[in-house]
Amino acid sequence: MMSTRHRTLTPSQDDAIQLPIETFLESFSEGAALIRPNGTVVHMNTRLIEMIGSTPPRICYEALAGRSSVCPICPFKTLSVGESGPILDKIHVRWGRMCSVSLRFLPGDRKNGLILETVRDLAAGEQSSEVRDQSKEPLSPLLRKLGGLLLISRSLMGSVPLSEKIPNVLAHVISSLSDGGTVSTWAELDEALYGARPDEIEEPLFDRKIEVEGKARGRLSTMFSPPRAFLPEEEYFLEETADLIGRQVEIADLEAMLRQSEEKTKRLAANLRKEMWYRTYALEKETGNLEAILRSSEDMIITTDLEQRVVQFNPGAEAMLGYTAEEWQGRQAGEMWVDPSERERIMREVTETGGIRNYETRLRAKDGTVREISLTLSLLKDEQGKIMGTVGVSKDIGREKAFMRELERLNHDYMEAVHFINHETKNSLIVIAGFVRRLMDTETDPARKDQLKIVYQHSVFLEAMSKDFLVMAELEHGQSTIRKERIENFHEEVILPAMIGLKERYPDSFKSYDESMGGVGAITLMGDRDMLQVVYRNLFGNALKYGFPGAKVAYGVVNEGHHYLFNVWNEGPGVAQGQVEKIFEKFYRVRDESTRNKRGTGLGLYNIRRIIEAHGGKIWCDTKPGKWINFLFRLPKE
Repeated sequence: MMSTRHRTLTPSQDDAIQLPIETFLESFSEGAALIRPNGTVVHMNTRLIEMIGSTPPRICYEALAGRSSVCPICPFKTLSVGESGPILDKIHVRWGRMCSVSLRFLPGDRKNGLILETVRDLAAGEQSSEVRDQSKEPLSPLLRKLGGLLLISRSLMGSVPLSEKIPNVLAHVISSLSDGGTVSTWAELDEALYGARPDEIEEPLFDRKIEVEGKARGRLSTMFSPPRAFLPEEEYFLEETADLIGRQVEIADLEAMLRQSEEKTKRLAANLRKEMWYRTYALEKETGNLEAILRSSEDMIITTDLEQRVVQFNPGAEAMLGYTAEEWQGRQAGEMWVDPSERERIMREVTETGGIRNYETRLRAKDGTVREISLTLSLLKDEQGKIMGTVGVSKDIGREKAFMRELERLNHDYMEAVHFINHETKNSLIVIAGFVRRLMDTETDPARKDQLKIVYQHSVFLEAMSKDFLVMAELEHGQSTIRKERIENFHEEVILPAMIGLKERYPDSFKSYDESMGGVGAITLMGDRDMLQVVYRNLFGNALKYGFPGAKVAYGVVNEGHHYLFNVWNEGPGVAQGQVEKIFEKFYRVRDESTRNKRGTGLGLYNIRRIIEAHGGKIWCDTKPGKWINFLFRLPKE
């Protein structure tokens, strides 16, 4: 310690009374030190040096408390100029020792004076005045312990880290249980030890788990010396202390979770509000943090009580509906719905299932406009499962819905145009093909006949393409609906007409059909025979167009009880495995050597899939590239 032998202290304005600093500090029966306005230590008495050890001159909180920042109990800036009153008997941890600390301002001959700090070592058996007050008569031992629980609760409500709260809690435990003997108490939390654990632990010993959500996080232990049995009120006091510590650990966990993710915080919001209703004042600070997050959310968040009265109406709701929270406090939530009876129906479902997600509905804003929202509504329950109310989180989907309506309108206009153009084109192509066909029949010049044949083939292709587009437009536009009727003989009413329809394009097609897979005979089912003819006409046409020259086309059916399984098979190049799912997509065409010179629209298989699915069935294909391809589809009988 730097020598201050020749320094004096003037305790008053009377210059005749001067006292050496050493003499002044040694007059105290407890540890004492003087601190300059810049925070450096002037001098310490021998009792304080014995308590914390001799340290070189440095900042007070480093030398006296072993901290890296100003002690939380000390308003240093205002105290050093005399603007704060004295700090008396505040419990604080100094170099691992529980102490009672007092701070006073000593004015000098200038504006700034010195700070006098006195320190009492509570571990040596002394107590702070606020703890001593709890043990004075006429308070009974039971009231002293209840007062200790109050002090413990207040210590846990502070804003300092949990590691600094626990030593204060242990000091209050010691003070509340001290009755002439020595009390040893310590706590273990998440592998950290607080307090002094004796080398030898004797019975009887109080040892209680500190649990959070059923998981052990540590222990609270207490032992008397000399050993004696615990009284019932002492066990109650220690059990409540362990519970309070457990709750504070839980709160600390929630704080960490709140900092990690706003999305996680939203899921915890309802639970935090429940905690606020039945826990101590310690949760009020945590609820404040939650409220700040809710205020920053752009989503509308509304909570109600059991009578469906609005309890909370966040700024997101204010911005969306134009009301203030005060205007909705206590009003029925159903009043903001365009259809209040809809809210009642939804609440019945929520009560039965526990909640709904992404439910689209409409609310009326203050200016009379309607807001379209997507609502997630859940029940609020306490830990015993009792329903406390509801919490609803809503997103404004008005723009999204308006965009979808505009998209549907444009799509509707587009499909009408496609339908009209293809319908007119098809009619014109039929006329052209008919005239060209008659010219071919009467033409005698071979060269001109070949030219007319080319024109005829192109017109037939365009007519087929127009039909495919027309079927697609009618299916997607909703003009072509599946009209199921009883088909008594599937072969004569569906298969044979599809074969005949291809006779003109493929004159030798009947030579290719093979019933080796069973064929399709006079089976009966409910279906749209015209649409099913389109299915077979496309499947047979693809088999004849893309199959190997002269190869067979096989077809069959299997009775599966409530369904029939149909197939159309042909020898041919098939498709690569990576394209098996894609060939049913709109406008998709296989690009390889086998299709290079084959013309197509990419709509045939797409239309087939739409027709099969409209019948309540499913279509897929199996293939062995370079060998064969097999199209299979399942249709219900009814």
